[in-house]
Amino acid sequence: MGSAQRWFAGAGVLFAAAWAWALVRLPARVPIHFGGSGGADAWSSRTAALVTFAALGLGTAALFAGLVRFLGRVPAEHINVPNPAYWKQPEHLGRLRRLIAEDMWWFGASTLLLLAVVLVLVVRAAGMDEPQLGPWGPAAVGAYLLVVIARTVWMVTRRYAAPRPGSP
Repeated sequence: MGSAQRWFAGAGVLFAAAWAWALVRLPARVPIHFGGSGGADAWSSRTAALVTFAALGLGTAALFAGLVRFLGRVPAEHINVPNPAYWKQPEHLGRLRRLIAEDMWWFGASTLLLLAVVLVLVVRAAGMDEPQLGPWGPAAVGAYLLVVIARTVWMVTRRYAAPRPGSP
């Protein structure tokens, strides 16, 4: 198991722990949507909220694990990557598939972590007299977007750059 796959598994465990904590802490009525001001504007039952979060977590985990598994079956001509003349050569294709799989594990881990944070914030809000996310909801989404954008820029500019001739 590679480092990225371990991060994915760890994020899955963290999400499961947040879900188990929510199972114990959520009241009968749960805020499930928050308006632009951060205040709750839609509600759900405890059971529906738990089922929804379980489906989101399991669906996300299955999606990214499935993408990694499917990647091995995608013909090279259908893989969109920077510098395809280099990466789609038979001698580089195996490494390309490993790199893309690692990236999928990282994106999956990031998404599961975001879901865990959102779940914790929902539990926190559900315990308030006037449920609201406060600054933490937008901060969590903003941090997630920054991580995804930064990794994507790094992937395009560095990770999948073709090595210069004569470099190792």
